[in-house]
Amino acid sequence: MKLQAYVAVFLLLKKNDEFLLLLRQNTVRDGGNWGLVSGHVEKDEGIIDALIRETKEEADIHVNCDDLKIVNVITHNKTDRPYVNLFFACEKYSGEICNAEPHKCCGMQFFKETELPPNIVGVVKLAIENIRNGIFFSELELSRI
Repeated sequence: MKLQAYVAVFLLLKKNDEFLLLLRQNTVRDGGNWGLVSGHVEKDEGIIDALIRETKEEADIHVNCDDLKIVNVITHNKTDRPYVNLFFACEKYSGEICNAEPHKCCGMQFFKETELPPNIVGVVKLAIENIRNGIFFSELELSRI
């Protein structure tokens, strides 16, 4: 049986020396934890298109593909399927940031990279640590996240 991997995209939206984090609620995974604008790439959708779509759906802002830079890749088999998590950094956007999915998010806040909340989604925390340490790619075992 051929197993298809899930591809998830994450936006590290940076403003000065802070990242935008969203407090997840009513979600299948990681409720009560801070995460990034993120989501799955849908069928017949490009990776960048998915990130632009998710950014609009969750934060009601627009990012341009030319302003996105891939900064980290993390793969794992934590669920019933393999995952490929792609993290993109961006410092430019248009529009006013707002919580466009209050049923999935109960807060949005910028945090200093050195003062992240303790209840941060594991794969997001690892990606930020990887970036800080110059590690571009990680392949995880289940117990690490």
